[in-house]
Amino acid sequence: MSAKISINPNNNFHTATETTVFDAKADERFREYRRKWRENPERFIVEGFPLHIDIESVAVCNLRCPFCATTNSRWGNDKRGFMALSIYRKIIDEGAANGLCAIKLSLRGEPLLHPKLASMVEYAKKKGIMDVYFNTNAILLTEEKFEQLIDAGLDRISISIEGFTREVYEKFRVGATFERLLDNVSRLIEIRERKNSRFPQIRIQTVLLEELKRDFNDYVAFWRQYADEISYLDAREEETDTIKINDTAAWACSFLWQRVTILWDGMILPCLMHGITDFGSMMLGNIKDCFIRDLWQGEKERLLREAHRYGESHRIPACVECSYRAMEIGKP
Repeated sequence: MSAKISINPNNNFHTATETTVFDAKADERFREYRRKWRENPERFIVEGFPLHIDIESVAVCNLRCPFCATTNSRWGNDKRGFMALSIYRKIIDEGAANGLCAIKLSLRGEPLLHPKLASMVEYAKKKGIMDVYFNTNAILLTEEKFEQLIDAGLDRISISIEGFTREVYEKFRVGATFERLLDNVSRLIEIRERKNSRFPQIRIQTVLLEELKRDFNDYVAFWRQYADEISYLDAREEETDTIKINDTAAWACSFLWQRVTILWDGMILPCLMHGITDFGSMMLGNIKDCFIRDLWQGEKERLLREAHRYGESHRIPACVECSYRAMEIGKP
């Protein structure tokens, strides 16, 4: 029965350029990591430790984008904060000891708000984490901060931008100004070259909202000079309940075979929890008093994987509420 289940890793992500942020890394160990990223979910292979950890460095944002689950209060509770360095180092220390390949330092907030972000990057790189990156709206990305991130060893950065004009951008990125964004982004490659570095690789990406589809080719042409890669993410419906409890699908989520998420307060979750209002039922434990490896190999994760592997994700209430699942099973 499991052979009928469809897993398409990164099915919501689309590259629009001939180059990607991964092209600058050609070593065998990195290629092996990306192979496992694709193939482990497809073959239901569970490594001894997650390949990747999403680390919520901050759960606070400087913008109020209308399409975002955080803006719409559909992404966990309203408890917000910054990850303590003691929690962060515990994550990295265990990960480094168990072959962790990658971390992303963002989830529900803007990581550039964290005063110790460059130090967090540097700590992970010194511990041997291959791929350290984060998503940002870049409004706070000053030249000084970018230089610090280069020196710290940041591997890549994904900048989220809707549109290429002031009118469109400021409609979707509420609280930002297009002039400031363009001033910040337009200098990044120049700064990187001045520092004689190829990293961080720069990706500019958009959520491909319906209003943006017509002009997407112009979007690519406008931003291409400022980035190594231009890409887009499929839009998710974050404002209303679109899937009912009895909706079934021969589908499984790749996240369960790739990654875990750790919130700013140390709570460990099995996935990104897109659009889920209550994380409680999915909590695996807390890094303050648990080991990631034990939870990754534990009974709760095993049962979640089993349900997905056999097409039973509709029996998990949080998965039913998930906007990522709704988007994926709704595709033709």
